[in-house]
Amino acid sequence: MEIGAQRRNTRLIKVTLFLITLVASIPFLWILRDVARMMFAPIVYYDNGVFFTWLKNTSIFVFASMGISVASCITAGFVLAVLDVPFRRFLLFSTLATMLIPITAMAMPLYVMVDRLGLNNTLLGLILASSYFPFGAFLSYLYYSSVLPPDLVGMGRIDGLGDFGIYRHLGIPLSKSLISVVTFFAFVGLWNSYQLPRVLLAEPSKSIMSIGIEVFYGQGTTLIALMMVIPSVLLYLASQRTIARGIFSGAVKE
Repeated sequence: MEIGAQRRNTRLIKVTLFLITLVASIPFLWILRDVARMMFAPIVYYDNGVFFTWLKNTSIFVFASMGISVASCITAGFVLAVLDVPFRRFLLFSTLATMLIPITAMAMPLYVMVDRLGLNNTLLGLILASSYFPFGAFLSYLYYSSVLPPDLVGMGRIDGLGDFGIYRHLGIPLSKSLISVVTFFAFVGLWNSYQLPRVLLAEPSKSIMSIGIEVFYGQGTTLIALMMVIPSVLLYLASQRTIARGIFSGAVKE
């Protein structure tokens, strides 16, 4: 009787999960239907292939900003978690508070900073403005607080390692899962970036895909949605196991 009840419960759970997945997939299927109705060729070849210019700009912007974000977040998290830095509590509070501020509220201050640097309406200005990633820094702090206990750091110092040596020989080797998680979230945020590029980029030749397609093809909203979703899904599928290990690292202690 117990075995039969367990089988019925298992089937019920599977059916429930299937129905939930089906309902959650309806918006994506709707996007696919709308995209199938659109003619892609005019967008690709319009104005001497401006679509490929947007694609190139998007790739440069995303990967350059992602590289800066990941490197700075990993380093900042290590410093805040391991090293004895002044004003640590204030820095952690500032990082946490910045996470709660929406990007729409940060767009104008970032615009003013980029403009004073003389980098307005340039990819470099957009890259620098988009590289700050407080969530990644705070996540790195939590990770290093779990995987680098004070005893391990103390052993490293006994062996003659300084701050940089501990970061190089302990922090970086233990951060493979963390790098995967921070990279994934940074990529998703940058690839789907809209508000900040809309403010900082004005010329069509310097636009990224989401801005260019929307401005010059007012009916391209569904195409934008599809382009934004597919790379993020592919990245997650390619690094699913590593991301899962990184998210749950330190959650269970032996």
